Amino acid sequence: MRSLILALLAASSLVAVEEPVVLRVGFFPNLTHAPALAARQLEREGKDFHQPNLPAGVKLEWRSFNAGPSAMEALLAGAIDVSYVGAAPLINAHVRSKGRSIRVLAPVASGGNALVVHQGSTLRSPADFRGRRIATPQLGNTQDVDARVWLRSGGLNISIAGGDAHVIPAHNAELTVLFKRGNVDAAWTVEPWVTRLVNDFGGQVLVENRDSIITVLAASQKALDAKGGAVKAFVRSHYLLRDRLSADPALLERLSREGLGAESHSAAPKAELIAPALRRIRWDQPEEPAPRLLRLTVAFAKAQSDSRGCGLLAGEAPVEPLLQALVDDLPPVRK
Repeated sequence: MRSLILALLAASSLVAVEEPVVLRVGFFPNLTHAPALAARQLEREGKDFHQPNLPAGVKLEWRSFNAGPSAMEALLAGAIDVSYVGAAPLINAHVRSKGRSIRVLAPVASGGNALVVHQGSTLRSPADFRGRRIATPQLGNTQDVDARVWLRSGGLNISIAGGDAHVIPAHNAELTVLFKRGNVDAAWTVEPWVTRLVNDFGGQVLVENRDSIITVLAASQKALDAKGGAVKAFVRSHYLLRDRLSADPALLERLSREGLGAESHSAAPKAELIAPALRRIRWDQPEEPAPRLLRLTVAFAKAQSDSRGCGLLAGEAPVEPLLQALVDDLPPVRK
């Protein structure tokens, strides 16, 4: 009897060890998250890129969000483990958790966001927007903060509820409708929505942040503690996919187009939209650890200061813990 019990215990332990580890990854269906769109599309085509680079028993699950604040809510709540996200919502979550819960794993992209006004508009400077309306993707997301900081730089008083100009958060699909109907005077958003507003709805770019960090890859400390090996393997696989897409722009364009169509359950956007939109985005390339750390420290310190100045963030937290989990980059590798 005793030997039978021991055998059963050993069998149950074996089953527990063999249970798959599910790594839940958040992303947004826009071009600044093209590495996620590409990975998802390769999965649909039966050419899964990440799975062969993950430890045995690790399975990816993808979760789509409209913008950063909702993704960070999910990360803090434990509903996802890792997410592609922008600087402003990430730093907000970092401060809210008193610097204990969010960790940046890798920089992903810069640029790809802009303020678009109607063709022929006389609006030129922040002061011109007194009494005007600007749409952004979500309250507290990176473009929302950018819009508020820019308006404040012209001396305007901008509050959450209004002020000298009105910042109106709306999902990107709703944002384009508001712009098309003339219900807003401008929109500050990301690609491919920037190019769509220009090409399809008579917009023109007024302000473009080409060097600002638009996307990083982040994880919860809880996920790192429980699934650290899987998380780090995924980041290294992300770097490998970045190298492949950087070496083959035509592949990046095709997978992004088809991925956006699949995520929106509609026809893939036209190449005339995606190609110029992708040119506005700069993908982070292999970088030495020291300058990368300095660059990100400066960028997130500014993001924290900007969010506090806009009244979207109460309190502060040191930036250093946010960056302590950065995963080392790899030399360019073609797969």
